[in-house]
Amino acid sequence: MLEENKKTAQIAGIWWLLFILIGPISYLIVDGKLLVLDDAAATVRSINSNMALFWAGVVAFLAGYACFILLAKALCRLFKSVDSKLTKVMMGLVIAGTALVLVGKIAEITAANVSNIEYAARLFDLRTNIEMAGELFWGLWLLPLALLILKSNLIPKVIGVALLLNVVAHLAIFVGFFIGGVILDTNPAVLLLGMGELVMTLWLLIIGVKKDKES
Repeated sequence: MLEENKKTAQIAGIWWLLFILIGPISYLIVDGKLLVLDDAAATVRSINSNMALFWAGVVAFLAGYACFILLAKALCRLFKSVDSKLTKVMMGLVIAGTALVLVGKIAEITAANVSNIEYAARLFDLRTNIEMAGELFWGLWLLPLALLILKSNLIPKVIGVALLLNVVAHLAIFVGFFIGGVILDTNPAVLLLGMGELVMTLWLLIIGVKKDKES
């Protein structure tokens, strides 16, 4: 059982690492180059003059979230014997969040292919709002995962606590945008609170699971 759990954990770690590596291609590299803040006309022109890059970003987006779903499935297998209800909640939040941001990506693709700039601007705004709403799900899916870690002896409980801090980071971004009107995803304090996912990924890849003292 230990070896099986270790293999499952390391598979989850691989999917998590791929998600971490692929995500920035779409969000930071492609969007950073093509999207012009508060200027739909300039954004449409930028996309139309770099269509290959734009579609590469779409492919990276889809590949990244495919890795995310496979990650969640691997984690569900790992923790199913701990609490199957919590694993189902976790998987449901992952699927809901992924479906939400997929709608945002469809809005972006549509905006890039319409001639009415006002309509395009509304679609780009919709996409931004959806992405920020997604922060709610990116925080909440970590909550059942953290609880599963705290209930089990598979992963150090300190990592479960770190993931709870990660929940706070994502919720701060969500609240900051929709209530405070500020973007906090590059705030140093938020970035520090959000280190739990990286720590979890490295643990899964390098260690896998703890050796059960009772085995």
